[in-house]
Formats: sequence, C-alpha cells, structure tokens
Amino acid sequence: MAHDVTVKILLTGEGMSPGQIRSREIAEVIESVEDMIASVVVRDHPALKKDTIVIGLKSIRPGSIGLEFAPNLAELTLPATRRITRSIAESDFGVLPSGAISSLKKLSAFTRRHQCNAEFFTQNGRLEALAVLTPNTQIPDIYSLSGETNIYGEITRVGGAEPKIQFKTLDGQIIYCSTSKTIAKKAGTKLYTKVQLHGLAEWNSETFEIETFHVADISDYEKTSPPAAFEELANLIGDSFDQIKDVNRFVSEIRYGLPEA
Repeated sequence: MAHDVTVKILLTGEGMSPGQIRSREIAEVIESVEDMIASVVVRDHPALKKDTIVIGLKSIRPGSIGLEFAPNLAELTLPATRRITRSIAESDFGVLPSGAISSLKKLSAFTRRHQCNAEFFTQNGRLEALAVLTPNTQIPDIYSLSGETNIYGEITRVGGAEPKIQFKTLDGQIIYCSTSKTIAKKAGTKLYTKVQLHGLAEWNSETFEIETFHVADISDYEKTSPPAAFEELANLIGDSFDQIKDVNRFVSEIRYGLPEA
C-alpha cells in the first residue's frame, strides 16, 4: 500500500499554539521551509527551476504548532530535507547552498525570538525524527565569493528558453551555466569539445565549490604542463602574497573577518 510522503515541522515551547503566534510569522516559517529545501534540490539538480519545487502546506495540527508539508517531488525533496537536517544535527552548514543557509537563518531567528524548538520529521510509512533546531543553534554567515575566472572541460548540452550551457569540468563536475543567446549559439558549434569558458563565478566560501557561473566567452582549450601552468600563475600573482606569513590565518580572515579583540 502506497503511503503519503510528508515533511513535518513541530514548533514546541511556551506559547507555541495556534492563535498565539502572528499569521505573518507562521507564513515566514512556511516560506523558509519551502525555500531551503528547494535551494538544495536545485543545487543538486540544476536543470530544474526553483518554482517547480512545491513543498505545499498540507495541514496545521492543534496543540503545539505542527506544520505538515506534502512535497510534489518526494524523490528529490526527501534527500534534500535529510541533507539539511543532518547539517543541523552535526552543526555542519558548509555543505548547504547560500539560499538554504539564508532560509535556515530566518527559521533560526524565529526559534530565538520565541524561545522554541523546531523539530523536523519525515513520514513515509513511518514517522522518522531527523533533527531539532533550538534557540542555541549557531548558524554561521556563509558568504558567496565571486569573481572572473576560467573553467576547463567539455560542453555537453546547450539550449533552453533562457540559454543554458551544461558543462562537464575536467574533474567530472557538472555545472549548468547561464549565458547570452550569442554565446549559446557559439557553444552549440563546440558540443562535445574541450573548451575554456571565461565568465563570472560564485563560490561557496566554505566548500569553494562553484555555485553559479555566467559564461561571457568561449575559447579553445590549450593543454599545458603543470610546471608551465604554475609559472603562468606565479607571473600573474607576482609578489602580492610575499608578505603573508600565516596562510591559514589569512584565509580565515577572508572567510570570517578579523577576530574580535
């Protein structure tokens, strides 16, 4: 017998009951839950658009505030939910995309404001407890790093109403890149060809994985030896980093800011 697949959030604590919390705040919680799950799904399946992911509210249960959601793509949204809740349980948020972090911080702000817990469950035949977000949960600010760069690999698909390039990097990562129609036409002539894409990238500051890439130009791929590549890199950098004595501290300050005195 088939079971309805649901995601459940139980808000527990003093004052957590329907009629005690403003509807606007409950709406923000509902929006945050849908957005953070959709952000992970789209990051893992870039061919999908965010507005195709529906984490629809199924019911609000009495007692404590229990929100029950019925996802439209359970085979994608349940793994995304488990990834988010594992991050909460393990306090390891670097694996989440920035969109999910932003929504999770809104939910965390609600728990702090009302001194309540947000308990996460899934139900697929049986109820499974996943994680608890408490007022003491610390979610760090994770900033996207952006800048111009080149990536190398093979164009495997081009198209779409909004031009997209599916690109397989030399290390096997699949990246869905935005671009202009002019560049998309150029990419179409280089299908299954190793090329260099030049454009603007955004990286996750925790994992340093590329989250978005906009292609500005395409050129032929020119293979070079590692010594030659490092020599070219050294020439580009020059003596910019010669004064840095503690590399780990330098990188940490870029990512998290200067430590408090």
